[in-house]
Amino acid sequence: MSSNVVPSNRPRRLLSIDGGGLCGIIPAQALIEIEQQLDALTGGPQPLCNRFDLIGGTSTGAILAAGLALGFRAQEMRDFYLNLGPEIFRKDCLLERPWHKYPSAPIEQCLKDKFGEATTLGDSRLQTMILLVAKNATQGNDWFFTNNPGNRFIEHNKTLPLWHIVRASSAAPTYFPPHAFAVPDHNGTPQTYEFIDGGVSSYNNPSFQVFLEATAPEYGIGWPMGVSNLLLMSLGTGYAPVTIKAGEAKDYTLLSWAGYVLKELMNEANLEQNVLMSLIGERPVHASGASAGAAISTAPSGTPSESALTHTSAGLGTRKLLTYQRVTVELTRQRLDDLTKETDICLDNVDPTKVRELDAVDQIPNMQLVGEAVAKEQVHMERLISFFR
Repeated sequence: MSSNVVPSNRPRRLLSIDGGGLCGIIPAQALIEIEQQLDALTGGPQPLCNRFDLIGGTSTGAILAAGLALGFRAQEMRDFYLNLGPEIFRKDCLLERPWHKYPSAPIEQCLKDKFGEATTLGDSRLQTMILLVAKNATQGNDWFFTNNPGNRFIEHNKTLPLWHIVRASSAAPTYFPPHAFAVPDHNGTPQTYEFIDGGVSSYNNPSFQVFLEATAPEYGIGWPMGVSNLLLMSLGTGYAPVTIKAGEAKDYTLLSWAGYVLKELMNEANLEQNVLMSLIGERPVHASGASAGAAISTAPSGTPSESALTHTSAGLGTRKLLTYQRVTVELTRQRLDDLTKETDICLDNVDPTKVRELDAVDQIPNMQLVGEAVAKEQVHMERLISFFR
């Protein structure tokens, strides 16, 4: 990791990016807006690796996090999806489809080309700290790969190729095959494990783990908490209830339930993490002094239960531990219509049932439109500029 000197007394900035396949285009558009606004507000262009001290991601969020940490501009990472999405989500041969829909070779080649086959977790090309989530299917637990120099596993893990870690984090069951690679054990002896998507865990939204990595002393960083000391921006890939028409659930096959469980697990993880972060985090404040969360009550960035709990938590009397901003969208017809009214970006022709599919290559232009609208509505870096001075 780059040894850029950071003043010890300035606020720390964290960024967390959810999993969600091609819907990663939605947070990618938010990243473009964040970058452009910060460039304008601070009077000079800088990549987001210079703006954030720790960037965490799961699955498609791991792709974005790794790219940003390597110094790529946000638009370059958005274009990665626009240009290579159709190549990555190309149907596997019929003989392989009972196990997975897509072959591993295209995504692996794209990751090697983008990040460099020789780039490692401890590489100096990484300009900021990262935290990438994968599930070790061999051991049955969640793994958090980080280049944090204080992490107790860094000496063994720093030589791991970055593309292997990102590929492991994005190995979504039923979509891609598991990814096997060797990781040194506590004695430094390589052990080969099979990994699957980090979204098959409680960390499809990795916000709380990013917070812990940054603040818990046992993780080796221990940055101070407090609403003026710590900012965490959490970017989602959109969400929607996973529904089954009455009378149809009884006819679901094993494969049907596999797809259902994966999507619903991601929804539940996102809900849990956002509610938790809303309880411990303070929403940014408008110039008027009103809470940013309250200001968008007609178009909440979380589910109704999340929004209700966010406002209720303000009266719990507990000390807030950080400033927390969530950027995401409910992918329903009503919400998209509201976004159109709020932003003047026309989403009338966007089908919410299609645009939320993780592998909907034909929906890439619509995902981009949704991302632009979400960014226009929810990204207001002037409210957070005190963290970036």
